[in-house]
Amino acid sequence: MGFMINDSLFIKGALLGLILPTLAFLVYSIIVMEGEMLTLYYQLKAMDVHTHVLSLCIFINLIPFLILMRSDREKPAKGILMVTILLALFVMINKFLF
Repeated sequence: MGFMINDSLFIKGALLGLILPTLAFLVYSIIVMEGEMLTLYYQLKAMDVHTHVLSLCIFINLIPFLILMRSDREKPAKGILMVTILLALFVMINKFLF
């Protein structure tokens, strides 16, 4: 039994967990600000709602996580869960420190 991070399915799940929130924020920025992600982030930060939007973007990871858990593919689901927890910690730190 090896270390879990060396497993390719875990890494694929982790990459999926990183890509989906980024795409969700990109789509949101295209709809709201016509594609300028950094400008949108700074505007949201000025209104003090940037952590709310980032949290909703992270929430999209729930969909593939539940699909993978229902189809008994636990290793990629664990990768998505790990990245989701790390991103949630980042949002929490971002809210309280910045």
